[in-house]
Amino acid sequence: MLANQLFVEFKRAFTIRNILIWMIILFIPVFRFFMIIGSYEFFVPIEVFQEMVSGIIPLLFPAIIIAIYLPTFLEEQRNNFIQYTRPRIPLNMYLLCKGIVNAVLTGLIIFLLVFGSCVFVLYVEPNFDLVSYAFMDQNATVPDFTFSQFLSYGDLTYGLIYAIWVSINAVLFSTFAFVLLLTLNNSFVALSAPFLYYHVFNFVSGVLGRPQFSPLSTIFPFNIIEQPLWTVLIPFVTLLVAILAVYIYSIHKREEWVI
Repeated sequence: MLANQLFVEFKRAFTIRNILIWMIILFIPVFRFFMIIGSYEFFVPIEVFQEMVSGIIPLLFPAIIIAIYLPTFLEEQRNNFIQYTRPRIPLNMYLLCKGIVNAVLTGLIIFLLVFGSCVFVLYVEPNFDLVSYAFMDQNATVPDFTFSQFLSYGDLTYGLIYAIWVSINAVLFSTFAFVLLLTLNNSFVALSAPFLYYHVFNFVSGVLGRPQFSPLSTIFPFNIIEQPLWTVLIPFVTLLVAILAVYIYSIHKREEWVI
């Protein structure tokens, strides 16, 4: 039953509206690419990739991931659609399927956004020669950021590992919003909470003089020099604990779920 319901939910998610939203999201790095190719000096392709996933994507990251699937679930909530599913499928299983679909689609879209940008820079762009790379003399340096440790295994491996990391964080943020939608009566607050968490954590980290622990600098670490890999786990674990706390609370308040 779970597999069949998952198939139904994935099929239901592929609406024209959602596909258009996903395409817009996936093309954000392309728009960014054409903004930077004439405005920045690059020495190696990996710098172009890092710049493509900088700028607006880190700024709007929580809003981008929420837009991938959660508006569809919110629409079902508001139309009381979930109530009509109870005679044919247990509520817990139905919500589990919704959570899985939300996580999978969010993780996949964000992975394609990041890794697709890397593949574009390494393998597609050279065929069109759109970027003019500056000559590297003995005084030129390419800055190292967190996760640059993996560049020794190759640019593509670095891009793959980094894309997986960003997609995992995207899944956490979208799951946080999903659980809050079940718990809070105010959907605006539920969907805004991940965005507020992200930017308040960034602000507090900056005020405390520890920007290396901010979500922005651990998910998109191109605004700070290379840090030890363990630093990226601080906001990650904090968010994971917050999700578990909200989930445990929602389990105890199951009869009050917003469905």
